[in-house]
Amino acid sequence: MSWVAIAVAGMIAMGALIAVAILVIGDRRVRRRFQILGEVASVSDADGTFEQTVEAICEILVPAVADFCMIDVIDEDGPRRAAVRVAPGGEGIERRLAEREPSVPERMVDDDDGDSLRPRFYERMTERDLRALAHDDADLEFLRGMEIRSAVTVALNAHGKITGALTLGVAWSGRRYRRGDARFAWILSGMVALALDNSGLFADLERAERARAEIAETLQRGLLPSPLPHIPGWSIAAMYRPAGAENEVGGDFYDVFRVPGGWMLAVGDVTGRGAAAASITAVARYTLRTAALLSDDPLAALTTLNRALLARGDAALCSVAAVSIREDPAVPVRIAVAGHPPPLLVDGETVAEAAGSDPVLGAFADAEWAVERRRIEPGQQLVIVTDGIAEAQGGDGRFGEERLRAELGGAANPAQVLQRLERSLESFVGGGALEDDVAVFALARASTAAPTDSARPRPAAAVASIDNGDA
Repeated sequence: MSWVAIAVAGMIAMGALIAVAILVIGDRRVRRRFQILGEVASVSDADGTFEQTVEAICEILVPAVADFCMIDVIDEDGPRRAAVRVAPGGEGIERRLAEREPSVPERMVDDDDGDSLRPRFYERMTERDLRALAHDDADLEFLRGMEIRSAVTVALNAHGKITGALTLGVAWSGRRYRRGDARFAWILSGMVALALDNSGLFADLERAERARAEIAETLQRGLLPSPLPHIPGWSIAAMYRPAGAENEVGGDFYDVFRVPGGWMLAVGDVTGRGAAAASITAVARYTLRTAALLSDDPLAALTTLNRALLARGDAALCSVAAVSIREDPAVPVRIAVAGHPPPLLVDGETVAEAAGSDPVLGAFADAEWAVERRRIEPGQQLVIVTDGIAEAQGGDGRFGEERLRAELGGAANPAQVLQRLERSLESFVGGGALEDDVAVFALARASTAAPTDSARPRPAAAVASIDNGDA
């Protein structure tokens, strides 16, 4: 082989490595962003005061996504700066930012046209931009000294009313925002607006919030998992446990339903809790059902749900793992995953990912998903769990992925998978309430003898298993 051929081969190999690195980094970024949105949603449900809420949000965003963060609100007296947070390296700046005039554009205050909802994005902050933002010469010198690289200001829109603005910026960390970051800031603004709304800032909406909570309770009861169906050739088991002892249902769900030529199962997780989570869960379950019934295609189901969530316009996000199966277990299953923990293939003591994970639903209009085919051999099991298990907190920290896989290894059937995970989870959290919902679904070829499942449904949990053997 000539040195030219060797060089070309090396360049191709290097390009492949770079491409893989980009994909890995991109996947981590999406997962991190989804986690941040979940953390902000948790603040929304914490029932804290307004001051506690804005401080908690700033703590989440800095330094994770910004070197500095400012939250401005519009109340009866006009715009005011409600909170400021600066990352390490920007000492001395926080006080000056707190004293500056709010970053709420006049159109947001006047609410005179649709432009007020468009993000004000500076991908590369220039001298001209600084002059436009400065209030006077002294303020201009202050802004120059910050050495801002990128910044974005997005409106906070609660119930169709502009209630303030969120400003994020990067400077001394050396980071720079791109268009995707500005789009994420827009999605984030919906969560922040909801958190501020729930904190009681806007008193005229409190009565509507209480009424919506009552409606949500009724809606949530209707979203509890249905009994598992009989699927010839397969053994299936599922478990659902909401967080909190007094909750009936939260943001996790599982569903199994017939489609042309077979069956489809879906396990999902939506952001938030309460009324918002219940409404998104309802949209997710029934949109997936409708799309799957029409197409028998997990990819079409995810694409349809993504459009439905984007059409809501309220930063509704949902992660889903959808699996299409035939009644002949020898036919490979089709798996599509959107922002969800990858399904796991349990083969004796070996536990490995059965498919990769693509972008979460409800975030990007141009996102794409892939369908992977996987044959489930005799003795193997496909297990799908929401992140509530790995993220569960106990005396030893997080339950974690490693502990999860250790519990799955060696499980003989889907019913045993559920029994192991539930027993281990209860022991780990010490009998206390979970901080996040948990949903588990296990699938295997049917055995000739049905296993005995002694688990019983409880008011705060739903557990079911069916072995569809021939005996």
